[in-house]
Amino acid sequence: MDAQETSTLATERLNLRGLLESDAPRILVIRSSPEVNKYLDRPNDTTIEQALAFIKKIEGIVNSGNGYYWGITQKGEKELIGTVCYWNLQPAEKKAEIGYELNPVYQGLGYMQEVVSAVLEVGFNKLGFELITACPQEGNQSSLKLLQKKGFSLTGDFTEEETGSKYLDFRLAKADYMANNP
Repeated sequence: MDAQETSTLATERLNLRGLLESDAPRILVIRSSPEVNKYLDRPNDTTIEQALAFIKKIEGIVNSGNGYYWGITQKGEKELIGTVCYWNLQPAEKKAEIGYELNPVYQGLGYMQEVVSAVLEVGFNKLGFELITACPQEGNQSSLKLLQKKGFSLTGDFTEEETGSKYLDFRLAKADYMANNP
């Protein structure tokens, strides 16, 4: 699959595109948000340099074929409001993990439902994944509801040894996705 074919996506209200250095201030807003980070076990970024370093890191991951990453903008706007990605790629198993985050100002508007729908379609129908997983923290009710709504099944849980946080293991197989999205 040519990366160009998946580099930009669109939903009814949103555009998904690669990250730009000019996104650094918006990345900083998201990555410094205690509300976002409370479910990600990561330290808050506090400087624009950290945001730029993150963008460069993602650029390297995408360019090396080790992940897919999109910035989310509202149609007609350039300001980044969130991100969505496939990471932890396991090509031999045709498996990837989906991850996403949204500036709290834009949460509760149904945006992530649109985004996840578009990214699942690409994952199964263009990238050739047979299984997509997600591992939200136990208390992240918004994410749990979103995954269940999109057809993911809870298969178990595990505890991150470093942080002591409990994560839930959600999975969506291509066959189940296709049965519900002909």
